[in-house]
Amino acid sequence: MKRTFISLCMMAALGLSANAQSFVETFDANSLGWTESAGESNSGTAIIDKGVMTIKSKGDSKFMRLAANLNGNAKGSENTAFETHCYAPLDVKKPFEIIANVKMDKLDLERQAGMIFNYRDFGNYYAFVFNKESVTFLRFVDNRCVGSITQDIKWGKAEKGKQEQVWKLISDNGELQFFVNDMEILKVRYMPLDFTGIGFYTIGKQTLVVDDVTFTQR
Repeated sequence: MKRTFISLCMMAALGLSANAQSFVETFDANSLGWTESAGESNSGTAIIDKGVMTIKSKGDSKFMRLAANLNGNAKGSENTAFETHCYAPLDVKKPFEIIANVKMDKLDLERQAGMIFNYRDFGNYYAFVFNKESVTFLRFVDNRCVGSITQDIKWGKAEKGKQEQVWKLISDNGELQFFVNDMEILKVRYMPLDFTGIGFYTIGKQTLVVDDVTFTQR
């Protein structure tokens, strides 16, 4: 009884309902079918081993410059972003939350990282991508960037340059919020979700290690 009471109090503090259901991906096995690439790609690798997923991209970043030009072509051969994804155990039409514990190389203007979601395939998805100065929301349809929102980030002293981070994506009533270490860095409204694919980006010569991912239906 005490454990149930404590759990309910914790859920209330986190803003979750008593009916919220969670699934934790610990990468002890690839139960969600994350895409893995051990080196056959020219742009990077994604490997699950020893309870973590490690994503590495190999080249200099062209991705954000492409995104800035809404007529730019974002096919994989023309940018150096590298991604891995799965199809999450979520109903994206209802409120949900995704939390990921990650470690990465230090961010700069070329080394970037981010989360993709509403992913149908590599040509159709949304993304939050950020570097040391700004965060960008991107919307791709049929391999073309059809919309973007960019906002400067003012890191606090405790967060500036920090390489261990907690990422959180909240979707609720048509509003998307993206947090880094409990700091909201971007909010986007009126973006409908249709697909359960979610994943991670690395851009430039970046390494991202994902320790675990928690999917919660709110």
